[in-house]
Amino acid sequence: MEFRDLAHPFDPTLLRSLIMSDITKEPFRGAIGDLRAFQKPGLETIRRYVRGELPAPPIARLIGLKPTEAGLGKATFAMPIQRWLEDGFGLYWGGIYALFADAPLASAIWTTLPPGKAVATSELSMSFVRPMSRKTANIVGRAETVHAGTQVGLSMIHITDQEGRMLAFGSTRCLITDVQLDSNAEYPAPDLGPTDPVDPYLRPPPEDAYFNLDDVMHGVPIDLQRRTVAGKKIVPVWRLTGYRPVAIEEGYCKAALPSLAWFSNGGPSIYGGLLAWAAEFTMGSAVYSTLPAADVFATLDMHIRFTRPALLNSGDIILTASVQHRGRHLRVSSCHVDSAEGKRLAMATSSALVVEGGVRELRKGRLPEEILGEAERAQ
Repeated sequence: MEFRDLAHPFDPTLLRSLIMSDITKEPFRGAIGDLRAFQKPGLETIRRYVRGELPAPPIARLIGLKPTEAGLGKATFAMPIQRWLEDGFGLYWGGIYALFADAPLASAIWTTLPPGKAVATSELSMSFVRPMSRKTANIVGRAETVHAGTQVGLSMIHITDQEGRMLAFGSTRCLITDVQLDSNAEYPAPDLGPTDPVDPYLRPPPEDAYFNLDDVMHGVPIDLQRRTVAGKKIVPVWRLTGYRPVAIEEGYCKAALPSLAWFSNGGPSIYGGLLAWAAEFTMGSAVYSTLPAADVFATLDMHIRFTRPALLNSGDIILTASVQHRGRHLRVSSCHVDSAEGKRLAMATSSALVVEGGVRELRKGRLPEEILGEAERAQ
């Protein structure tokens, strides 16, 4: 696939007629194939992104992900936490941290590289310390390189909220590759697509995407999930990404994710953090299907290995997850991520804590982190 294959089908009249909540039908916006990013050393390139001298890629325009600071072997990013990232209960799943972390982790390694080099995530591990809530305005990720060789780089990240509280910790292994280009060429700026309406993360979230109070308090999880498979409820984060569950059984979930150009981090393949988020959501859905009414769960950690790039506009990506262990309070699950052609793109695992009666505690106005902290102490 060449970058020119991703030309924008820009039609302002059509764009204004699109329903705001159906974001996946819009033409993407942002820079893909901007070779200017590889003509300078990695540190200078990241600093140019920080200063706004290079245009952001589509995934950044979709979710508001931005670099804010860079040093040799270090990169700091921030992202607003908006309701577009919520599920049907108004909660944020742990995979959001992976969605966020992949960019600063890779960028920290990139700052150590000379011109003509790129990084590709090979492995990503996340440990979740506390969940986000609607009181979380934004998250900040500070990544630092642990090792930068000629072919492999390692980095780690601490994620905090706007008050500096620790939310998650992660690490990655990235492969270092060559980019074929002329360091002295005057490459043209890429087409960035439409500017109207505002970027998706800045728009009002859909208000009809949530389950009602009776569903929350008394609904059996697998019954609620079957309603989503039937298309009767499409939660906010699915409207943002086009993710859809296609099959649900007890301890099992199958889902599809379109390979949209919106998901590019500047290259011809899908941003690894987006695939990690989708894998965690699918594994979490498999766990949720095993719970009785009024119980909730929280993912404690996740690990994903990428086996090949997921190319843009290559058909639906299929995610298949199942619960491998069912303890009273602990669930362990796994997920296969495959291309539309059936080729393995990634493999993921996660563990989750089950909180009995957690829904009732949420309805009392308690924050998710308070409920989970109490549950962990009770183990």
